[in-house]
Amino acid sequence: MKIKDIIVSAAALMVIGGAVTAALAGTNALTAGTIADRMAETENAARLQVIDADDFEELTLDDGGDAVIYYRAVKDGQTAGYVFTTVTTGKSGGLTVMTGIRTDGAVSGVAVTSDNETAGYVDKVRGAGLLDAFTGKEAAGGFRLGETVDGVSQATKTSRGITEGVDKAARLFETYVKGGAA
Repeated sequence: MKIKDIIVSAAALMVIGGAVTAALAGTNALTAGTIADRMAETENAARLQVIDADDFEELTLDDGGDAVIYYRAVKDGQTAGYVFTTVTTGKSGGLTVMTGIRTDGAVSGVAVTSDNETAGYVDKVRGAGLLDAFTGKEAAGGFRLGETVDGVSQATKTSRGITEGVDKAARLFETYVKGGAA
């Protein structure tokens, strides 16, 4: 191959690469607002799974130097409770656990909103009723697998990760919200 052919091929690839990059950047700019709106709707729908509310107010607290975002659930103009999202580790990876806690300190609901678990493990614990087992239990004192809630056979690490996520939410509620430090 001649040098001229190499330069022409390289220039053509640069033009094509630049055009594709510009097209992707333009598409991202045009759809960023829509994507953000859909993400907000999805997150709001997940919060509604764990507590009955008309609206949610985003709040932030400082947990030993870590900023924690949580939500105040509002129903008929009154505070109905709070929603905390925690990240823990199960069998294979990260679990994102959303926990609703009513103002009286009882858990109103638990949902796993994201996971990197082996396929089927989260479905197994959901089907066995682990997420529902927290509902109505007091956040005070926290949660421990095998003591305050039972794990799911053949999904023990996933059960433990979910329980740790709910326990962290309970601790945040007890320390900062109920304790008045938030």
